[in-house]
Amino acid sequence: MLVPWTAVAVYAFFSFFLGQSGLYARKHLEAERFRLLEGQKNLENIKKDFLKTRNNLINDQDTLSVYTRQLGYGRGEEKFIRIKGLNVAVSADVPAGKVLYAVAPEFVSDTAIKIISAFFGLAVLVFFIIKDMILSE
Repeated sequence: MLVPWTAVAVYAFFSFFLGQSGLYARKHLEAERFRLLEGQKNLENIKKDFLKTRNNLINDQDTLSVYTRQLGYGRGEEKFIRIKGLNVAVSADVPAGKVLYAVAPEFVSDTAIKIISAFFGLAVLVFFIIKDMILSE
């Protein structure tokens, strides 16, 4: 009777700590959640910066003039000197965010846990068989 209980106890132990929904996998999922929340905060900051720039372009004529000059445009009375080989100096260092790829959590498969628990059950069975052989002599 002890052999099946040993196998069940080992299966429950490994499933609880190392299984697909065990503590070890949960730790990895929480780390992934934290990484995604950091990415979300980063995107919210980028959105705030874009909204500030948009509001400045809509409401402030001087800011609009600066941006249009950076793009190479000017007013009708302005004249530009272009140097060959130099491109227009546009500030393109505004990030749009980055792609975050999901990382699969690490865990021991259920099949492996079942095999380990079966081996523990067999080990207990072998132990009792050897014990009975020694005591019967």
